[in-house]
Amino acid sequence: MPVTTDSVFQGFYERSRLNRLFIARNIGSVVLLAAFSWFTKGAQPNPHITLLTIFFIWFFLMVAQWVLLQQLKPIVWSLLFQLCSDFILIGLLIFISGGIASPLVFLLGVIIIIAGAQARVLLVLATAVLAAITYLIAIYSYAVLQHIAITDEHTLKILLQTSLFFLAGGIMALIARRHSSLQQAEHSATKAHKKLQALNKQILYTMQEGMVILDDKFYIHDFNPAAQTLLNLQPNCRGKALHTILHTSSDMLYHIMENDCQSFKSEQQVGDAHLLFNLVHIRGEQNMWLMTIVNITETRDLEQKLAEQDKLASLGQMASMLAHEIRNPMQSIAQAVELMGLQQPNNNLERIVTDEISRLNRLVSDMLNYASPLQPHIQHVSILELLQTSVAHIDLNNQYQIQINCPDVRINIDPDHFRLITDNLIRNAVHASPESASIEVTFQQHKKTWTFSVRDHGKGIHGTMRKKLFEPFQTNRKQGTGLGLATVWQVCQVNHWNISLDEAVHDGCCFVITSQPQSPQQGEDKK
Repeated sequence: MPVTTDSVFQGFYERSRLNRLFIARNIGSVVLLAAFSWFTKGAQPNPHITLLTIFFIWFFLMVAQWVLLQQLKPIVWSLLFQLCSDFILIGLLIFISGGIASPLVFLLGVIIIIAGAQARVLLVLATAVLAAITYLIAIYSYAVLQHIAITDEHTLKILLQTSLFFLAGGIMALIARRHSSLQQAEHSATKAHKKLQALNKQILYTMQEGMVILDDKFYIHDFNPAAQTLLNLQPNCRGKALHTILHTSSDMLYHIMENDCQSFKSEQQVGDAHLLFNLVHIRGEQNMWLMTIVNITETRDLEQKLAEQDKLASLGQMASMLAHEIRNPMQSIAQAVELMGLQQPNNNLERIVTDEISRLNRLVSDMLNYASPLQPHIQHVSILELLQTSVAHIDLNNQYQIQINCPDVRINIDPDHFRLITDNLIRNAVHASPESASIEVTFQQHKKTWTFSVRDHGKGIHGTMRKKLFEPFQTNRKQGTGLGLATVWQVCQVNHWNISLDEAVHDGCCFVITSQPQSPQQGEDKK
């Protein structure tokens, strides 16, 4: 059985009490022997020899008691041996002082009382029995050696005396039982109190909020580690005025004193941190104040970021509206330029204007795709048809070698979102690959997931660009807007797809999109 802290503490407490009893008993024994030698001086034929004999026996018993006190683990056995030593010493004194007529018989009752104070019922009863036995041995030994006849009066006195021993033992046993129950209740209450104190201390020291206890004059009484960290308090700050440690608290304390407030809240900046102070009056026997400190720096930073995001969202809506309004005039201008170019023999100027209008149109389209809200609308569609349509739209003249590796399957998916991804990835692959190299578009189905990849054979993507690959307005192409991959990433996030760059591919690059496991209702059908 493991030894607990409480059992160790209880054993230490009992052993310490037993040591004090040992010292008190031996001091009393010395005083008793000195008094006995004084009052019996001249009454014995050889008083010095008798006293030395008793002293030698007492000294031997004292040494034996001390050794057993250090060696015996069950404390009750050491206590019982101490009491037995007292019985031996008192029995000798009763024998020497007149046997049945000895005035020292009351000392046996004192030993019973001492045993009752140790809160052990069986020990008290055993002590009463030993007291009676010691008394009988002492008086009968004295009567035999002195040739004194035991009369009826003596017998009645002996019975009365032994009855008193047993009566005292019974009474002290009841007291010891009551004392033992009170000790156990006290020990349980002390144990519960210590556990509660340890729990409160643990809670106080593990709290993220700072706590400072102030007296009625706002002097620091105590604080927890969180407050020490937040306010940069030193261990010697206890007993100092709060306003000397925290200069920003002067206005708060002045407001409380002037308005006689029971609580007060204040937000202050200490260094780079935003702290929320809450000062509350604790009513009780002691007039104290409790000040809690909460670090709200992250909250304020988050509020600032949300405000900035609201501004960016408003700007995004304005840009989306502006791009939508610009697209229609650009189409009209492009048609007008084409009509004007038919009447001119040299149409280089018309070609330049048309290219620039096309570039602006792509920029506007990318901005609209990126800024538009994405809400998936699931349909049961054919993936092969979607890929063929996307490739035909991008490679109208079949000048690129685009290979489609896809089984003829139908799955539940948003076709517009999937086309948005395929158009952007295939268009990027076409611009990155030379005309002689092939582009591989692969779709693979698994049990409840699918994988879609687009691989080109271009120059690849450099390491610095990989970190900002899916951020808006990041591109390596002069004609690119930097919104294509950002839009793809946004669409993947909305549909809970994972997009990544295959690190194993070194000849060009390969984008891989993987779906999450589908539910049974989202299974695919084969033709």
